[in-house]
Amino acid sequence: MANDDPNPYYRDTPTAPETAASAGVEEIGTAACWKLVEANSLGRLAIQSIDGRPDLFPLNYLVHEGSVFMRSAPGTKLRSLARHPDVALEIDGVDGAFRWSIVIRGHATRMDNDADIEASGVLTLESRSPTAKHNYVRLVPDTVTGRRFPVRSSSSTRRNISSSSGSGRRAPDEHVDHGAPGTRTADKPQPIPHLPPWGG
Repeated sequence: MANDDPNPYYRDTPTAPETAASAGVEEIGTAACWKLVEANSLGRLAIQSIDGRPDLFPLNYLVHEGSVFMRSAPGTKLRSLARHPDVALEIDGVDGAFRWSIVIRGHATRMDNDADIEASGVLTLESRSPTAKHNYVRLVPDTVTGRRFPVRSSSSTRRNISSSSGSGRRAPDEHVDHGAPGTRTADKPQPIPHLPPWGG
């Protein structure tokens, strides 16, 4: 006798995968990108190192007349820029209920003209790094792009990870029996043993 029941694996209508648009991701216009970049001073410079591998440097910057200016100490970064001047600078932050990220791609070179260095204002740029930085770099942008997306609460993110992991671990609010039969208490983490330092 034929079974008229549908295949149980096809009973539920599959949901469409989440896209950037459905997740609330929005493109940021160029003018708005520059406003965010100018209002901040910390970014991450992505470069191609002298060994051909990518590298990343957090640094302070400032904007002047459409270019981005940075300070640098002598070392790997400057040697890499001399060989591979094509770079990307990423800046991100939070604006109300949104997170945003701006990426500036362009050409970075070490400045060697005292008048240009002084006019850019980079001499007054403060760096959070304790090392002395007496070299100055100009990034001339080719493209400036940005995106923003709604801030999601960390509690909902943790719940999603816990429910979808399938690892068999207990959820944070699950209880286990550690006492007498018929009682349930919270599963508390065990303290980490403390040992004195050698020679102490």
